[in-house]
Amino acid sequence: MDDPLSWSADDQERALRAIAPWYDLDFGQLTEDIKMLQEFVSAGQRVLELGAGSGRIAVPLAELGCQVTAVDSSEAMLSVGQPRMSEAGVRFVRGDMRCLQLGEQFELVVFGLSTFQHLLRRKDQLAALQVARQHLAAGGRLLIDWTAPRPDDVEPSPQIMHLEWVRASRSGELVSKSVSQELALERTCGTPLDRAQPIAWLTYQYDAVDEAGMVRRSLARFPLRVNLNAGEMAGLLAAAGLRPLDWFGSWDLAPAGDGDRLIVIAELAS
Repeated sequence: MDDPLSWSADDQERALRAIAPWYDLDFGQLTEDIKMLQEFVSAGQRVLELGAGSGRIAVPLAELGCQVTAVDSSEAMLSVGQPRMSEAGVRFVRGDMRCLQLGEQFELVVFGLSTFQHLLRRKDQLAALQVARQHLAAGGRLLIDWTAPRPDDVEPSPQIMHLEWVRASRSGELVSKSVSQELALERTCGTPLDRAQPIAWLTYQYDAVDEAGMVRRSLARFPLRVNLNAGEMAGLLAAAGLRPLDWFGSWDLAPAGDGDRLIVIAELAS
């Protein structure tokens, strides 16, 4: 499939099913964003994470004493995180962040670690932000964390597959992860892609080598919205009835433009 706008929920689940067994090995060592989020919560607060995956963020926040609801559309990802989330007291819900209706409000709503970039169309981005607004308590905060625009986001030539890491799994296998990115330039039919709102195809390849030298490969290719800048996000927030309060460029809360992240803190618009 070369048309990212034809990507379906079933396509997404197949890709995540390939990634899920390795997700915690891949991202479990990442804690900087969790430390950042801990600055915005206190014990007893209600937290909603949209696109929670296996609960990497939700579980530590619950362990701080927050009342955490973790929402994800992927059965595969929730299955990986279910034991850990259950033990930590996280309520996990399988649902679509674009049409979620919990009938509750939260002091903090989070789109963590580039989750928002899985929303390819403006209408889907707005729908998810409107869901966040509907679930945001008066005086509450919305936090969105995504990858800052990079020059290679709009580079038309495909990137070569590069090795990102090699780690030992709990089962004793030696696992490597390789990644490539390719800008989606054309569609097979219908409306051409908007070059001002580019989408890239990301390929993740995990190779697990056991003690006998046998290789088990997992391959997933999925589309991701790239080159999303602060101006565009500000427009989306305004259209959804939200107002930005602060912008940051890293998990250390450096000023926007001084890091490889873009992080916005927003509130209900008056």
